[in-house]
Amino acid sequence: MATADLELTDAAPDFERSAALAGDIAALRGRFPETRALYREVCGLLFFRYGITPTANKLYQLVRKGSMGTPAEVLQAFWQELRGRTRVTIDHPDLPEALKDIAAGAVQTIWQAANEAATGELATLRAEARAAASAAEAERDAAHAETARAREAAAALVAQLDTARQAIEAGETALAAERQAHAATQARLEAGRAELEAARRQLAELRTQFSTELERARDQVVIAQERAEASERRALRELDAERTARQQSERLVEALRGELAAARAEARDAAVAQAEARARLETQVAALTEQLTTRLAAADAAARKAADDLATVQAALAAAQRRAERAEAEAALARQLLAELRLAPRERGEGGSVERRRRKAGGPAPSAGDTSSDTPSEPPAKVQGASAPRPEEGGDSSDSSYNEHDDSKD
Repeated sequence: MATADLELTDAAPDFERSAALAGDIAALRGRFPETRALYREVCGLLFFRYGITPTANKLYQLVRKGSMGTPAEVLQAFWQELRGRTRVTIDHPDLPEALKDIAAGAVQTIWQAANEAATGELATLRAEARAAASAAEAERDAAHAETARAREAAAALVAQLDTARQAIEAGETALAAERQAHAATQARLEAGRAELEAARRQLAELRTQFSTELERARDQVVIAQERAEASERRALRELDAERTARQQSERLVEALRGELAAARAEARDAAVAQAEARARLETQVAALTEQLTTRLAAADAAARKAADDLATVQAALAAAQRRAERAEAEAALARQLLAELRLAPRERGEGGSVERRRRKAGGPAPSAGDTSSDTPSEPPAKVQGASAPRPEEGGDSSDSSYNEHDDSKD
C-alpha cells in the first residue's frame, strides 16, 4: 500500500499520465452510465493499468458522481473481489487440511513475492522509461537547440556569404575601376612620353636658338658698349655746356631778381593807387545810388499818379458810355415816334379816297360809328400842322437835342 501511494505521489506531477487518465475516465463515462459500475471500472483502471492504489477521495475527485459513501462501498467490494481472486485453493483429496493450508499459504506468499518483485521491476522499468524519456527529451531539446544553432549558423553563413558576395562584387567593381584607371593612366603615360619627346625636341631647338641669340646678344653688347662710350663722351661735353649755361642762368637769375624787386615796388605803388581809386569809385557809386533811389521814388509817385488819372479817365469813360447808351435809347424812341407820325397822314388819305369812291357809286354814306371805327384817331393839332421831316434830318436833330439835353444835365 505504501509502495502504491509512493507511486501515486511520484506519478501525480506527470502531466501526460494525468491527461491519459482523464481521457480513459471520459471514455468509461460513456460506456458505463451506472454510478457503481463506473466507480468499479475506475478502480480497476487505476490499480491494474496505472498502478495507482485507489482511495475513496481519489475516486470521488476523478468521477464526481453520487455521494461520498458510494465510492467507499464500491472500493470495499473491489478489495474483497481482489482478495478472493488472489486466494490460492488446493483441491486434492489425499492431502490433509493442514497441509492444504500450508501449501496455500506458501503459494500465496510466492504470489505476493512475485507480485512485489514484478511491482519493483515495473517501478524500475518506469523509472528507466522516465529517465529514457527525460534523456530523449533532453536530446530532443539539445537537438532543437542544435538545430536552432545550426539555423543561426546557417543564417550567419548566408549573411557572411551575402557580405562576401557583396565584397566580391565591390572588389570586382573596384577592380574594373582600377583597370579603367590603369588604362587611363597608361594612356596619360603614353601621352606624357609623347609630350616629353616633343619637349626634348623643343628644348634642342630652343638651345640652338638660344646659342644664336646669345651670339647676337654678345654682338649687340659690344655695339652697346661702344655706343655707351660715345654717349659718355657726349654727356661729358653736354655737362660742360650745362655748367656754362648754368653760370649764365645764375647771372640771369640775379638780374631777374633785381627786376622782380622793382616790379614788386611798382606793384605796391599801383595797389595803393588802385585802393584810392576804389575808394573814389565807391563814393561815386554811393552818390549815384542815392540819386537813383530818389529818381525811383519820384517815378513810383508818378506811376501812382498816372494810375489815379487812369482810374479817373476810366470812370469818365464809363459815364460817357452810360450816357451814350441812354442817348441811343432816346434816339430809338424818337425814330419810332417819327415813323408813327409819317404813317398817320397816309392812312387819312386812303380813307378819303374810299369815301369818294362810295359817293360815285351811289352808295350810302358811312355812319358815324363806321367812320370812327375805320378812320384812325387824329393826332394833336401841332402834329397835324407840322410837316414830316426827312429821316436823316429828323434823326440828326433829335440826336443833337438829346445830346444837348444830356450835356446840360451833366
